[in-house]
Amino acid sequence: MAVFLSEEERSLVKSYLLLVYIQKKFDHDTRALEESDQLSAPGLYREVIRSAADRANLLLSEVRRDLRKQNLRLYEVNQSDSSVEAQILCKGHHGTFQIPAIEFRQEAAERMRAYLGLIPATEASSAPADDRQPAPYNPSRVREPARYSRYSPYRTGT
Repeated sequence: MAVFLSEEERSLVKSYLLLVYIQKKFDHDTRALEESDQLSAPGLYREVIRSAADRANLLLSEVRRDLRKQNLRLYEVNQSDSSVEAQILCKGHHGTFQIPAIEFRQEAAERMRAYLGLIPATEASSAPADDRQPAPYNPSRVREPARYSRYSPYRTGT
């Protein structure tokens, strides 16, 4: 029997896949910086990446909690050049969630930029190439893309 996911469930699955992918990318980059002897201040760059990874990990724990609440389980994820596909168990029924690889990587890059505190790619590409200047750091700009706004980080009170 096919699984029909609601918009919220599809958003959760997509967010989970993106956050796991981003987490692996940040871990890889941190290891690469640790092995590199070319940088004058590698600790600074590792700290920036770890901070972004912490944001992603916090959101990932929230998404995992929401997946459990929705009774959704992802049990196999396959990534190819054309798509990212996840096998899902939803309320006793098996199904497949698929997203084109290009869309997946573009959204992952946008989120990574947000977690790192950089301006979103869409804003940077709207300016002519000659007029582009880095925007000053603004912590209020570091947030999830609008379609994932309902997944706010859990506040521990500390």
